[in-house]
Amino acid sequence: MLLPAIIRKMLVNGDQWAKWSGYHIPVSNEYVVIWTPSGSTMCWKPRTWIMHKHQLTYFWRDEWFTIHIGYDEAGKFVSGYCDVVLPNSDYSNTATELIYTDLYIDVVIDEDYSVYTKDHEVFDRAAKHFPIVEQSRTKSFEVLDWLEEQAKNWSGPFTCIPRLLPRTDFETLNPDEASSILRAGA
Repeated sequence: MLLPAIIRKMLVNGDQWAKWSGYHIPVSNEYVVIWTPSGSTMCWKPRTWIMHKHQLTYFWRDEWFTIHIGYDEAGKFVSGYCDVVLPNSDYSNTATELIYTDLYIDVVIDEDYSVYTKDHEVFDRAAKHFPIVEQSRTKSFEVLDWLEEQAKNWSGPFTCIPRLLPRTDFETLNPDEASSILRAGA
């Protein structure tokens, strides 16, 4: 069975914005992949809901982003969401908890692969109250622009992310089976 993990999305003030559970798929030592199957409980500060799509979340150590990709029941890509985040060096394929601190700006990928950025005004509001946000402004927007371009071309970090999953029951597989399937699909 795959190793379970809890994901926590934190705000710069230290508040937890979201929490959900998933499973490690040890695809690479360069990045961490968490599988969250459809039907999982998503606990967000405003409300809790049951997720109606499958999701792969990708974490890179010491990078300024994390990527969440959604799939329907047949394994077809339905959405992508890229958070610009504070770098974290604690990510590993055996971590029981993965925590990232959101910097508010995002790249969104729609089902038709159109790409846009959002929440610039949220970043600006946070920058007025939290010095770390203002201090990260230049790098955050550089990463946002870079991620947007990579998403449009499905290049850079997206090259390891499958657009179509051959199956959607990764939680029933062992680590070797799950990682082999993901490696073959990217």
